[in-house]
Amino acid sequence: MSELSRKIKKPLKRAILRLQSPARDSAWRLSAADLRGVALRWPATLEWPPGWAWVEPLFYGLGFQVPLVVTEIPQCLAGTVIIEMQRGHRTFRIAINCSDYPDFTNMGTDSGAKEGLDLEFKMQYRVGGYSNDAIVPGGFISDSVLVDLYARGPRRQRDRQRFSWDVYGRFGLQFATAVRTTAITALQNQNRVSFFGGGKKVAYPEFLSEVARSKVCLDLPGNGPFCFRLINYLAVGACVVSPPHATVMPVPLEDRKHIVYTRPDMSDLVELCEQYANDSQARESIMRESREYYRRHLYWRSLSSYYLRTMLDRLPL
Repeated sequence: MSELSRKIKKPLKRAILRLQSPARDSAWRLSAADLRGVALRWPATLEWPPGWAWVEPLFYGLGFQVPLVVTEIPQCLAGTVIIEMQRGHRTFRIAINCSDYPDFTNMGTDSGAKEGLDLEFKMQYRVGGYSNDAIVPGGFISDSVLVDLYARGPRRQRDRQRFSWDVYGRFGLQFATAVRTTAITALQNQNRVSFFGGGKKVAYPEFLSEVARSKVCLDLPGNGPFCFRLINYLAVGACVVSPPHATVMPVPLEDRKHIVYTRPDMSDLVELCEQYANDSQARESIMRESREYYRRHLYWRSLSSYYLRTMLDRLPL
């Protein structure tokens, strides 16, 4: 049995996912006619096995919409999963690049294009893009494909607005140490807002509950600009304050609508946290928009619809 076959032979998980509602409110519409004659092939063995965490939602989301078979496909790029799309009589090679690095030079190559790919989705898609238009934003995912199951209670909890803290954030200091230390120190050495967090990990459901009980949630970069934490925040529906991301989503997050961006040096971090902790109207507007953004653009079925829509538009017969 292949590495991937062992991972996906979990009937309970598949059953739970099938019970979750389809992405009726996805920003990307697909009809039966659009998908006629389309099938996908997925690698049985990944170049980097831990990368399964980054692509599992897409595996299930794509597989629920078009025929998908697991087979042997050579994996030749670091931090990248290469799949194949069969459309009519043609076969296209497509990469899902989940590397933490926005620049390809950090991966030992200038661009995935030279590897004979027809299309490349890059999760850490650099602001300003790349010289090759076959590289497109790949969005980002939560660290649990079952986030919507776990988030049901925290969403209701968040809607009651019974907060325990003004500002919240748990961060280890092994990644982006300077940025994280600066932000945490600034919040710990002031008395304008209460701050709860630190480097200790907690169980996933407890983490989501803590998010729900916080007026403002702090997002900071890790090894890459986007982290699982941000998507978990959006899935619950949080007012997120963050330094500007160096990467973009397929549909960019809008400052003061879906998220609140600080100055690049975070010199206004405490000021913004205090502002949104005290302004319930502005804070709850950000919360509603962040949750709606997640539902339309990053919910696993919505994101897989974006991938399919992009494949169809970029790789015509």
